[in-house]
Amino acid sequence: MSLDLHLKQQGLLPETRDKYAQILQQAGEDPVGWLRGKVHPRTPIGTVLPLRAAVKHFLVFEGYDPAEVDKMLPKAKGRPCGLRDSLTVEQLALYYVTVDKQGDPVKTILKLLPRTGLRISEACGLERSNLVRQSGVPGLRFRGKRDEERFVPLNKAAQTALKRYMDLYEPGRWLFQGNSGGPISPEAVRKVCRKMREATPALGELTPHVMRHTFATMALRNGADLRTVQALLGHKSIQTTARYLHPDAGILKGAVDNLE
Repeated sequence: MSLDLHLKQQGLLPETRDKYAQILQQAGEDPVGWLRGKVHPRTPIGTVLPLRAAVKHFLVFEGYDPAEVDKMLPKAKGRPCGLRDSLTVEQLALYYVTVDKQGDPVKTILKLLPRTGLRISEACGLERSNLVRQSGVPGLRFRGKRDEERFVPLNKAAQTALKRYMDLYEPGRWLFQGNSGGPISPEAVRKVCRKMREATPALGELTPHVMRHTFATMALRNGADLRTVQALLGHKSIQTTARYLHPDAGILKGAVDNLE
């Protein structure tokens, strides 16, 4: 069995498997020693965690017991990650105007991201069969991170964007097909985001992942509780979900006003 197949069986997405392969290539013949050299209090913890995870997966693949591996590897210490901002209401309105100037299928993907909270890899990998109705509710049912099944409802704006796209392009197996005939790559969407933020600096540090944060914040603004947002985002830990929520001044004022 190859390492990639092992990682696939663990439910890791292709993008994550590629990232871990790149990390292990850098680690060389002594991945544990290499990792020790990377762990430092001044290094962002968000940088350390993927390195440690890649090395751990490799050692388990090599036959080590997972509990033994945890003792072998250095603890993931580092500088806490800063909060990644979501778009404000004003920025989001500007975002949709800018998205409308882009070409498909990227345009439709970018319209869906802040309305579904999907990871960019999940959105790009959608198949037509993922479009379903669950208890009469239209939405997307698919396998995301860790190969766990998730259902995300589609609001009216998302349904409208998808219907327009499907009427125009009549997709086959892959909802958003790339030039190679397979699904469009996440990098193709990131490239458009880079061009958008260069052309429109008011959008800030725009990335597909920022739109996932924006979805979570807007869900909070509209009254969703933390557990619901966790289910929509597909997070295993509610602590992870909490890092996605960015209460803005309007949300904070509303919470205080409700105390009166």
